[in-house]
Amino acid sequence: MRRVCALLAFAAATAGLGTGALAAGAVPAGSSCAVAPKRGWTVCPRAHLSGRKLAHADLWNANLAGADLTGATLTGADLAAADLTRAKLARVRLDNANLTFANLSGSASTGVHLSRATLTSANLSGAGLSRADLLRANLSGANLTGAKLTGANLSHANLQGANFAGADLRGANLEIANLVGANFSRANLSGAKLNGATLSGAYLLSANLFGATLDGAIVLGADLSRANLTHAKLRNVAWLDTICPNGKKTRRRC
Repeated sequence: MRRVCALLAFAAATAGLGTGALAAGAVPAGSSCAVAPKRGWTVCPRAHLSGRKLAHADLWNANLAGADLTGATLTGADLAAADLTRAKLARVRLDNANLTFANLSGSASTGVHLSRATLTSANLSGAGLSRADLLRANLSGANLTGAKLTGANLSHANLQGANFAGADLRGANLEIANLVGANFSRANLSGAKLNGATLSGAYLLSANLFGATLDGAIVLGADLSRANLTHAKLRNVAWLDTICPNGKKTRRRC
């Protein structure tokens, strides 16, 4: 009899714990997500959230790893420190969203809208961001190593100190972007537009700038050692103390 009572008590306690977890936003893997109330903790790994309307949602520190958010609306949402590793973010609206310290590594984010979003110190390594809209986004200190940004719009973006080592930026628009101290070592920037961009102190070691346009760019103190500038457009570029592909500093042009 005591054993039966103990089993019943354990079952009741387990049921209560499960109910509490769901109330806090936790859901079984692969199910839809119950977003936690404000200041709660949403735990929805691998959840199906495609097309959901979550504008201005409080998802601070949320666990959305592997979640499918395709086409969802998260305009102005707070996703600071959120886990979005390997999440599906194609065509998601994240304009003006807060993604400070968020982890989007390995995410599939083709065509994602991140204009004016805050991604300071975010991890986007290996993310697929082809044709992403990052107009005026703040990515200072962000990690974009190995990311795919072909055709992405990064014009007027703040990319100061960001790490683009080995990233694919073919045909990307970085016009008038702040690239001070950014790392583009071994990055592919062929055909990219960097007109009016500020690259002071940037690292472009072995970067591929074939056919890129840098008209009016500022590259003071930048390191272009072993970079490929074949067919690049370099009108009115500020070169002072720039290290050219041949390893020598220049005061005029490379």
